Amino acid sequence: MTAKPENTMTITPEMAEAAFTEINSPEMLAWLDALTDDDIAAQIASNPDAAPELDDTWFALARLVTPLKAAE
Repeated sequence: MTAKPENTMTITPEMAEAAFTEINSPEMLAWLDALTDDDIAAQIASNPDAAPELDDTWFALARLVTPLKAAE
C-alpha cells in the first residue's frame, strides 16, 4: 500500500456538512455568480496546481472512452 500524500486529510461527516453549507451560502453563491470568464481564467493562470480551462477546443477534441469490463 502506498503512503498517503502529505496534503491529504481525513474529514468527518460533520466537517463535510459544514463545508457544503458554507459553499452553498447565499454570499458564496452570489460571489460565484459574479465571477467573469476573465476572473476564472486569471485564477487558473495563477494556480500551478489548477486543471487547465476547458474551452471550446477541448470539448471539440474530447472523446468518450468507455472502460472495458474487468475480468472476473
